[in-house]
Amino acid sequence: MNFEELKNTIKGEVMADERTRTAYSRDASLFEVMPTAVVFPKDADDVKAIVRRAGEARRRGEQVSITARSAGTDMGGGPLTESIVLDFTKHFTHMGKVQPLLNFTGGDPEGFIVAEPGVFYRDFEKETLRQHLLLPSYPASRGLCAMGGMVSNDSGGEKTLRYGKTHDFVRRLKAVFADGNEYEVKPLTLEELKAKEALPTFEGEVYRNMHALLEEHYDVARAAKPNVSKNSAGYNIWDVWDGKRFDLTKVLVGSQGTLALVTEAEFRLVEAKPYAGMVALFLNDLNEAVPVLNALTPLQPTSLESFDDKTFSLALKYFWGFLKILALNPFSLMFAFLPEFIMVLRKGVPKLVVLAEFEGKSQEEIDRYLASAEKELTNVQVPYRIARTKRASAKYWVIRRESFNLLRERVKGMQTAPFVDDIIVRPEHIPEFLPKLMAILDKYGFFTTIAGHLGDGNFHIIPLMRLADERERAKIKPAMDEVYALVLSFGGSITAEHNDGLIRSPYLEAMFGERVYGLFKEVKNIFDPQGIFNPGKKVGASMEYAMAHMKRS
Repeated sequence: MNFEELKNTIKGEVMADERTRTAYSRDASLFEVMPTAVVFPKDADDVKAIVRRAGEARRRGEQVSITARSAGTDMGGGPLTESIVLDFTKHFTHMGKVQPLLNFTGGDPEGFIVAEPGVFYRDFEKETLRQHLLLPSYPASRGLCAMGGMVSNDSGGEKTLRYGKTHDFVRRLKAVFADGNEYEVKPLTLEELKAKEALPTFEGEVYRNMHALLEEHYDVARAAKPNVSKNSAGYNIWDVWDGKRFDLTKVLVGSQGTLALVTEAEFRLVEAKPYAGMVALFLNDLNEAVPVLNALTPLQPTSLESFDDKTFSLALKYFWGFLKILALNPFSLMFAFLPEFIMVLRKGVPKLVVLAEFEGKSQEEIDRYLASAEKELTNVQVPYRIARTKRASAKYWVIRRESFNLLRERVKGMQTAPFVDDIIVRPEHIPEFLPKLMAILDKYGFFTTIAGHLGDGNFHIIPLMRLADERERAKIKPAMDEVYALVLSFGGSITAEHNDGLIRSPYLEAMFGERVYGLFKEVKNIFDPQGIFNPGKKVGASMEYAMAHMKRS
């Protein structure tokens, strides 16, 4: 593509200097891929023009493609490309005002808000909290991530157990399709679907072909849904069509920009509960996890999180680093952690720390939740502590939320290597699954911490490695093969929240089977017949390519 011509075509900026390209060659993953240019579209007309130009270039035989990027916090290499990066964070930063949703059921108040993909979640949340509302599917990178990435990856996090993932909160989208036109995508009734299918346009073609595909393979698509509480692997074809409602937002959310370019999203919001309390449990045996979950899950905690003994030990070792985060003086911090120090001296570091948080509209409601939790734990012989307020819970949340940063910033001479960072199995399998998982990681000599969403059976595992050492790098592929084979043997998913990107896309056929993977390829071809959007992710991926583009520092 002639970038000088492109500069004269759009209102935004086109950058092809080495410094800019280098800055966009990395995200939070293991990979480094140098783009040919970075484009900052000014508005939807720019996005449409870029897509049309890319289509023209493809018809001329040029290997031009477009990869959307927001904040670059992806841990799987999703926004990396050798062609054009489209950065939305410079100009696509507008959001509307929070609007109330009419609620006739007598439940908690809800609302909705429209935002562009370059809006950072931290700014989005400030706006929604002014109206005491929240998008609860935010990830751990809530202070860094942007809305486009949340939609692209179908993000989830600490509140997903109670509320669900991002696809549960997207009411409608605006997206530029492969024909270079922007369309509104929302749930359709059967009559509305028929009207879309009657259109003599590319949009009509997409609806006709997707409906036909899902109608023909209805049972196969529905059966393909992984039997876990959340999944970001593959294309979400199982939730698009139920025989009454047709909703393409379900397949666009989580598609990592491989089907269309999202320019706007409308999000449903839920009430932000002002009070919270926590039960922190200290497990010395992984077999205690299931009884704890059986006792607490029926009480519907907002979050049911965990971190392992290595994370806990790092937190104690570097606990002075929490001073700034917790805004406590040294004496207050020592006093806050005194019970944990005493417990460690008496019984050693627990194998797993479990955090069950309850949210409510009053302290009285929190006290009732905590009293119920204590009652349910009567027959579960596990040490625990009660934190009755958000402030009392803060020290545990800092350890859980900062576990990745503890590794990345505090352990010198090694890099975090996220390649099995988001696996999920059903919670009842945890006592059998985790020891087998740790045996694989120990076999390869990885130092790892495990933290995650215990209530979902979703674990984030970040080995520390010396990536410049070829012998260390050579361990990654065989270790992934073993870990993912283990996950799939338990009926799990290779990614619950982080999505496929470069790192996991090559494993999708193994996870879903040849037939369903074939449906994924058909979905890609329906939306993107020329292969314009983010190639090499979801379908057509190459493990050899991924390994060849692994960073060394």
